[in-house]
Amino acid sequence: MLIVALGDTHIPDREKVLNKHILNFIREEVPNAILFTGDATDFSTLFFLRTLGEVYAVKGNMDETDAPPMHSLKFGNKKIMLIHGHQFGRGNYDSLTKYAHGHDILVCGHTHKQEHFVKDNILVVNPGSATGAPSGPVKGLASFTTIVIKGDVKVTEYVVKENGIQSKGSKSKD
Repeated sequence: MLIVALGDTHIPDREKVLNKHILNFIREEVPNAILFTGDATDFSTLFFLRTLGEVYAVKGNMDETDAPPMHSLKFGNKKIMLIHGHQFGRGNYDSLTKYAHGHDILVCGHTHKQEHFVKDNILVVNPGSATGAPSGPVKGLASFTTIVIKGDVKVTEYVVKENGIQSKGSKSKD
């Protein structure tokens, strides 16, 4: 099962469009699900993503959408919590993992910083910003993360450079 995690697009207030390389990746790989971590800002991004596949989206602190604040999802043998993360403060992974107790994977955003790690026996995945929208004065690279569930879990982080998508590497977890 292939899951694409992305979010923090901030369209149209900070960026104009989704990155074409990310869209091409989604079209070519045809994920089983797209997990959107919030801050689409308006409905257009979510409407467009739904033309590409099954989308689960949560409401971010900048959203005008009616998305729920959290999803608890089951994919294969793994339970995933999807949340923006602003509810607990920027990057407060201690509180987020406590809230996600009972889940195997926590997918969250808000910081615009792509990262993944294990905390409190929960795999935390933050895909960063799919447009590279700034969170502060500096614009970052557009990024997203894939989660492959086949008994174990394989996480791969991707960033977009001028010549296309580059993998930052993969890690597996039971």
